[in-house]
Formats: sequence, structure tokens, C-alpha cells
Amino acid sequence: MLFNDPQLQRLSQSERLARMRLARSTNIGPVTFRKMLDRFGSAREAIEILPDLIAHSKTSRKIALAGREDTIAEIEAAKACGAKPIIFGDPEYPAMLARIEDAPAYFYAIGRIDLLTKTSIGIVGARNASANGCGFARKISHDLVSAGYVVTSGMARGIDGAAHSAALQVADTHAGGTIAVLGGGVDVVYPREHQELYENLCTQGCVISEMPPGLKPQARHFPRRNRIISGLSFGTVVIEAGRNSGSLITARFAAEQGRDVFAVPGSPTDPRAAGPNSLIRDGAILCDSADVILDTLRLADQNAQLFEGFHQFNTDARQPSADAHHQDFDDIIKSLERDAVISSPKKTKQDIEITTESPDTSPHQKEGRDGQNIFELLSSSPLLIDELIRTSGLSAEQVSTILIELELAGRVERHPGNRVSRIAK
Repeated sequence: MLFNDPQLQRLSQSERLARMRLARSTNIGPVTFRKMLDRFGSAREAIEILPDLIAHSKTSRKIALAGREDTIAEIEAAKACGAKPIIFGDPEYPAMLARIEDAPAYFYAIGRIDLLTKTSIGIVGARNASANGCGFARKISHDLVSAGYVVTSGMARGIDGAAHSAALQVADTHAGGTIAVLGGGVDVVYPREHQELYENLCTQGCVISEMPPGLKPQARHFPRRNRIISGLSFGTVVIEAGRNSGSLITARFAAEQGRDVFAVPGSPTDPRAAGPNSLIRDGAILCDSADVILDTLRLADQNAQLFEGFHQFNTDARQPSADAHHQDFDDIIKSLERDAVISSPKKTKQDIEITTESPDTSPHQKEGRDGQNIFELLSSSPLLIDELIRTSGLSAEQVSTILIELELAGRVERHPGNRVSRIAK
């Protein structure tokens, strides 16, 4: 299922620069950017009319045009880290993403840009995911990429990292692959322990971000990142998520964008299953294997008319609307207010925890953290202790000691076959 149109013309260099300047201008968000292109036909024309718009607008959200030199400096910074700007109107710009109301005016990409025009499925979930949840994410990701599809996620700890890693294992030998959407600059690795994963994604997959290169991620960036994950994707799979997690925000974006939402059910005694279980109650597609997703994709392939009209935006050859020069800018003002709402999303507990990385800790603190990490990897479903050792990265002796302590504390129980689980409360 390919959406790119080989007949699309490439934007001129002057229009590319103008679109980047317009997008980086103060208070011009993605909705206003699109509205101005629709109204004036090109970013160059919009920039010409900006003084009139500023003079006649009656809003506190004043527009200040981004400087040409600042935009060129950003482009040079991107070149230095091997990133390419993908601008709204470029043939490489993903058609699925272009359809959403607040599609980014442009973003930076490193790696296999060809993946951007392939059919994608988003996989998101808890950062403190259980080993069983990570295993399920790896299985679904492996099966989707093996079938030729792309897995999109956010390179976070837990479910995201598991999905990317599994996709990379088969990306070289199949038509599919994986895309990571970052909350900070495309050259900023977060979390730090995903340095190797990031490097592999840059060479074997694709890493993208709408943020300027070098920008460190902040909590407010992640909800904006989430709408790109869902916007790139035909559907989004949620695997383990608390009731107030960022993964549920991604699912909400997907539903609002008219995309399918798949949810993996879990035990009612596990708080991480609360999110997916509630999504299923609200009408999400129950997902217990990759076959559920593949069947939905095959049906969509057979119904090709669903995708007619993709990429109907043009390049700088488009004519402005008849009232482009009319001094009634009410539609632009409304879009400025819409962007203000979009740029200030409600923070989740998960997003707030992202603002800083954990500092170095003492050996005693590290032992306590290792114990908590082991407990978080467990769920109410029995897990092989060997799998727990492999997933945690700790030695067998360390895991054994921690399990004994958790067992004495009445938090875990052992099962036949060298398995262990949380004790349901």
C-alpha cells in the first residue's frame, strides 16, 4: 500500500526556505501553516502578506516571522548530523501524515527515508512494561515487518524499545522496517541507554523529529510527538498502559485522526492493563496477535478507493484562493487559537517523568532500583525466570536474590516450570 505520487513536482529551493521560515515563526503552528498555504497558495506569498495580517489582526497571539539567517543556520545544523528536512509538499512527505489537521510543516529525517511512504503501524505502551508485554511487542513487530510493513514508535523505554529492536532484526531481509519519532532533536538520544538502538535505527531504519537539531526533549514535546506516531500510521497498537499514560493520548489521537486503534488485553489485576482494557470497552479492536492487524490491512488493500485523494496538496505552483488578499483574516486568527490549544496539551504523569534523566546513584540505591525494575518486569501471568534474567540484564545470582526478597515480602509467587509472577492484590 504505497501512497506517494511519482508525478509530484519538487518544491523550489526558495519555497522550501519560505515554508521553513513560516513554520518557525512565533505563534504559527501546524494548523495556521496549513491555513495560510490554503489561503495564499505558497509560503512565499504568505510571507509577503504577513505585514498586512499582523497589522489587521486583533489577537494577543502576535506573529513574528522567523529570520532567514536563523533558518539557514538550522538547516546547516541538520546537515552536520546527517539529517534531511522533509517539507510539507515534498514527494517524500508521508501521505497518511499529511491528512491530519495538525501535520508538521516539516520534520527532519535520518536513515531510510523510503520507509516514510510505506504502510505503517504504530506500537506504543508502558515504559515500565512487563517482560511479557515486551515479548508480545517484539512478536507483533517481527511479524508486521516480516510481512513488509513498517513499525512506528517513539524509542522510549519498555514497549517502544522492544518493538524497534525486533523490527531491526528482520528489516534487512524484508521490505518492511521501523521509524522512530523523537521528542527532542533528531540528533538527541533519549533515553541515554538507547544509544546503540538509536545508531542502528539511523542506519537500518529511520529516525524523525519536527524539533530543531540539538533540542533536548521536554515533557511538553511528547504529546506532540505522539500525534505524529499515530498520524504516520494506518492504526496504532497499545500494549500495556496505565489510565493516565501518554500511550492513551496516542490512541486518542489515532481515533480523532480516523485511524484504527488496536488494544492488547491484560489481567484486570495489573494496572498496566487498565489502559488497553478500557480502550477495548470503548470500541478498540481487541488484538491478541499480529494476524488481527494483518487481516485489517489486507482488507484495506482490497478497498483501494479508501486512499484516493491522498497527496492532493500541491507545490508552489498552486493558485491562491480568490479572497487571498482580502483583509478579513478571521480564519487565520481562528487557526492561531487552535494552534495555541494544540501546543499546550495536558501533561501525563509519564510525560512529566521525562523531563530529567536519573542521576548516578549509590550502590544501595542501585540495589533498590534493580529490585523495583525486576518487580515491574513481572505481571500476574507467570514468566520464565530465564526470560526475566535476559530481559533485566542482571546476573542470575542478582535476580535470584531479588526474587527471594520479593517472595519473602509477599509480592511474588513461584510456579512450576521455573516461572514466577506478581501476587494479584
